[in-house]
Formats: sequence, structure tokens, C-alpha cells
Amino acid sequence: MTGANKCLKIVLMLFIYILTACNQNVSDKDKIKHIQEVAGSISDLLVPDRREGIADINLSFIEGSVIIKGETDNPVLRTQIADSVKSMGYKLIDSVVLLPTVALGGIDKGVAGLSVINLRIEPGHDSEMGSQALMGEPLKVLKRDGSWILVQTPDKYISWAEAGSVEMMDEAEWLAWKSASKIIYINRSGWIYKDPDSNDVISDVVAGCIMKKGAEKGAYIQAILPDGRDGWVERKYIRDFTAWKKDLKPTADGVLSSATGLMGIPYLWGGSSAKGVDCSGLMQTSFFLNGIILSRDASLQALHGKPVNIENGWSELQPGDLLFFGSIRDSKPRVTHVAVYKGDSEYIHSATRVNVNSLDSTRVNYSSYRKNSFLLARRIIGSEGSDGITLVRDHPWY
Repeated sequence: MTGANKCLKIVLMLFIYILTACNQNVSDKDKIKHIQEVAGSISDLLVPDRREGIADINLSFIEGSVIIKGETDNPVLRTQIADSVKSMGYKLIDSVVLLPTVALGGIDKGVAGLSVINLRIEPGHDSEMGSQALMGEPLKVLKRDGSWILVQTPDKYISWAEAGSVEMMDEAEWLAWKSASKIIYINRSGWIYKDPDSNDVISDVVAGCIMKKGAEKGAYIQAILPDGRDGWVERKYIRDFTAWKKDLKPTADGVLSSATGLMGIPYLWGGSSAKGVDCSGLMQTSFFLNGIILSRDASLQALHGKPVNIENGWSELQPGDLLFFGSIRDSKPRVTHVAVYKGDSEYIHSATRVNVNSLDSTRVNYSSYRKNSFLLARRIIGSEGSDGITLVRDHPWY
């Protein structure tokens, strides 16, 4: 059943409730309680995970009128809740803010302007880091709070960025960036030099950074950064972005090569770059360098891809499969860690650092903790184009 059909079902249930309420003289307090329950159900259907959508809507009851206020980035959600309130015969006062907010004045797009920008759960440097964005990564800007902006990354993840680290754009500027000739950096990390004959550096650069393409000179290509600065990168470490996203065919070997190339990088909570990765950030980086955008967190990644049978241990696993670890709570898996299967019982993951462990108790790199917390596996290669597994070339922001 689609989200729209489920919402329709809820509205029909509401009408049944109204007919019953009219006969039973249900109090206004009970009616508003029911409206709140309906609003909550609609929110859960249309915005099932608050890491990937905003559904902060509250209802209050004043003198026969229902006030809905808060904010959401889902216009259908706002409409469905408003229609449900009006269907009960109440006067509606709609104070819901639809994001991106009009206060942005149409400057509601952007690209990350630094090699890596840190994204926070709340606006402030003292807030927990939730993710990272790489230079040239397209962003949707939802609202502003002082020197911080709430952004959504291509994987749908919503978090806060320091405004100075993002080049904010209107629609025309964003489309111009999208259509410009660009390059993508594919080496683990490196430098952008002031000129080909100098060691003066204007910026660092990491795998996955995207820049405009400028002139060519010998072993170097000019890179124009999102903020307008320009410098030179070694030709051998870059690819033409349009050709890269068009021609790249994701394979398990490619993903494992990318993961192996990050070996030894320290664990960083919220990290998803060559400067530091958490477990799911390692998966995102390894798959992105092979043309696939995965969901941000391990618990989100565990929802996508083809399920793999693990009743017989690792016998049915294939290289490139994602392995999920955690615990069982209330008879449901609670995923807290993810790794990519290397083959022959071994997997690559980020725990203290990017390293290799085994599910085989006879191996020196065996981890009994991971073996005992192994919950499920998903096959990503071959599932491209399904929910949560988006090819870069198919993503409308790229």
C-alpha cells in the first residue's frame, strides 16, 4: 500500500470516528486527542524517519478552532493533516511553516565549499556531529539560524552546517553549477596548488570532491572551487565528472578496492570522508566512489537492498554485501554497526580504525563480539535504483 493510500485509509477511519462521535457526544477534548493521533499516524507514514524528513507539527484547540503549527518539508503531510482537521467540522488556523522557508528568499540551494564540512545534529560547534559533506556536494537549504543553516544532503540526511562552509545559491545558480564541466577527485587525499610550478597550497582535497574544470597544463588540470578560488590538481588523480558518473558500473571489486584504500583511517563519529569515518560513513564513501549513494546511518542502510540468508553463517554471503550488527530488542533487530563483506569470512569495517576482521573463530582477526552481534545482511550490488540505493547519475541533484 502506498503512502497516499495509507493516508486515505486514515482519513476514512476518521470519518467513521466522526459518525460514532456524533452519536456518543464525544467531548471536544477527546476529539482533539483523536485528531492528534491521526496527525501522528499521517506523519509516521509520510515521514517515517526524522533523520530524512521534518514533521514537527503540533495541534492545539482554542474556542472551536484547531491550530496546527510547527514545520515540515513535506507539503503533502501539511495538506493531509489540514484536511483531516477540516473534515471534523472545525475551523482551521494553519500556522505550519513549509520548508525551505520563504525567509531564505529563494536562496535555498548550495554546494559544500570546503574539502570536507562537518554537519551537526543541532546548530553549534558543541553539538554532536551527524555527518559530513564533501566539496561540490549539492545541498538543499531548509532554513537559517544565525550563522548556521539546516541542510539536506543527497542521501536525504538532514543536519546543520556552518553557513560559511556552504556556497548558497538560487535556482539559476544551482542549475549553472550542475551543468558546468566538472572533475571529481579520486585519490585518497591530496592538495590543490596555487599553480603547477609552486608548492603553495590553496586547499586540501579528498576522494569524492567535485570541482569545476578549468584549463589544462601538462600533468595538471585547473580546479575551480565552489567559492570561486582556483588552483591546480594532478591530472592522474581526477576524472571528468560527467564521464565518471555515466560510465561507472558498480562492482563488488570496486567497492572493496575503495574500502581497502581507506585502510587505517581513524574512526570518527559522524565521519564520512577520507579524514575520518564511522562504520556507515565508510560504507557511504566506498560505495559513492563507485557511483552509489547509500543512506547515512547503519540502521537506515539495513532497510535497503536484497536480504541475504545468514542462517548458515557466511556461506551465502558474496563480496560487497553489507553486514549489520547489533542486538535484539522487543523481538526486533536494533542495528548499531555495519561492515562490507570481503569474502572468505572476512569483512572491512571502521572500529577504532578501518580494518579487517573475520567471522571465523579460527582466524587471528576473529572478533567474537561481532560474530555474536551479527544480525542480518543485505546485497547492494544488483539492487541499484531501489529505495536507498541511488546511482549518482540518476540523482536529480547531480
